[in-house]
Amino acid sequence: MEPRGEPGPPWLPQARPAPPPPVPTVPGPPPGGDPRPPRPRFDLRRLTRSPRGAVALGALAAALLLWPFAGFSWIPWLIGLAALVVLRLLRLDGPLRGWDIPLACLAVAIGLMVSTGPWAWALAGSLGVLLAGLAQLPWWRLAAVGAVLCVISGVGFGLSMHQDRIELEQIQARAGDLSQAGIAEESGDIVPTLVLAITQSAPDPDLLCSLLNPAAEDQLARGLGVPDCRAAAPVLFQRRPTVAPTDAGMPAAADPKGPPPAELVLDACATHWAEAAGPALGRVQVQLIDPNQRTYLVTGFAPCAR
Repeated sequence: MEPRGEPGPPWLPQARPAPPPPVPTVPGPPPGGDPRPPRPRFDLRRLTRSPRGAVALGALAAALLLWPFAGFSWIPWLIGLAALVVLRLLRLDGPLRGWDIPLACLAVAIGLMVSTGPWAWALAGSLGVLLAGLAQLPWWRLAAVGAVLCVISGVGFGLSMHQDRIELEQIQARAGDLSQAGIAEESGDIVPTLVLAITQSAPDPDLLCSLLNPAAEDQLARGLGVPDCRAAAPVLFQRRPTVAPTDAGMPAAADPKGPPPAELVLDACATHWAEAAGPALGRVQVQLIDPNQRTYLVTGFAPCAR
């Protein structure tokens, strides 16, 4: 008999092969829902708690406070918008790490500061510090500093406005003393206008008295022995020379190349004015009213030199 051979490998595997890994499945959108991812919600609290948000809020509040004092000008706002657009076009918002919007708000505030005064700047800055501190709560120290600065700058701003109002009232009162009708002439036209007021076909008290301030009116009335300036016009008209007035003897005007002097004495002794009013009122004293227009008003009279 032939020897029995060694048995071969069994036809069945000794162990089952490992199953393949499961294929990951991506969950689909819920039925009837929006397939787009949800947008991030704007968190105002988070924005104001950040340093960039606090600076932007403070600068924006300061700009809004300064805007009325700047006459509601839109130019600073356009400058801030242009600065923001330039920073975005140059792609500097990345290196600035989000400080482009606060810088644009600061540009608006600085542009508005150009048209306002120092106390308005202090008040706007104080309000910005206060709002920045309130936005950064519990940063009570910054809020307290802002509140104290608001009180100080508010008091200073109020006093400044009060002082400006007093100065304006003084200027208006001074202008009222200088002129009742608000009519002033250039230095070379004062004496010709006085001569014209007394040499026309009829007396012109309106033209005559409009050139004089109250003190000059009283002096003229006393010199002619009449009650007031309007009564002086007919007297001067009756005393006028019969010869037509000419430019001869008219005083020269102030030098147009230099700044106008504050006061002038115009020698009208060789004109029809001195012939009608008398040599005691022959020299006309005038005071500068408007340096830009170089206009003067009569403030008094002086006697002619002998």
